[in-house]
Amino acid sequence: MMELLLAAIMFCATQGGSQVYAGPKSLGPFRIDRDVSMDSLFERLGRPPKLTGDTYCYRSADRRAFLVLTRMVDVYDARVAGDLVLSGFPNCLDRPVQVTAQDLASWRTEGSIGLGADVEDVRKAYGRPSREDKVEETNFRWVIQGDFKDNHYSNEKRPEIGDTVLVYGGAPHDLRIAEFGIRQRRVVWISISKNE
Repeated sequence: MMELLLAAIMFCATQGGSQVYAGPKSLGPFRIDRDVSMDSLFERLGRPPKLTGDTYCYRSADRRAFLVLTRMVDVYDARVAGDLVLSGFPNCLDRPVQVTAQDLASWRTEGSIGLGADVEDVRKAYGRPSREDKVEETNFRWVIQGDFKDNHYSNEKRPEIGDTVLVYGGAPHDLRIAEFGIRQRRVVWISISKNE
């Protein structure tokens, strides 16, 4: 009995430093806790004219919200959605943007966080983030699809991506991650991913 107790204590001690993913599991119909097919999202958003790529761009008819949807990497299953970025600003510079009938600005996480949410509401819904990063130089420029060309980012300033980012990640082997771009204490973009 004592050996079993000692083994349990040792196991807990080695696991104590590992971080558990505490961020959102969904954003609109997209989920990272189970597979969501690209076809089901295309049915909802509108089928792109070409299905050959890995990344698809949408905007709501009222131009209040923009979405970048990416397939899982081929190693896993390209029929499954791997990540998405929802923003209150245009974020596709290098490919066609399809207008969707979906009200993208109304998409929320299961914790009721969407575009325009207060930064404190994010913390109330998901707790303390894994880290809080300042948006400096070119970090987080990846949010804008197509901003990286010819091995560098454009010289254009990108104040729309905000000034800080709340990052919710898990243990090193856990691919799930959620990021909330914050500008003037409000959520201006959300990225949620289970992709590499």
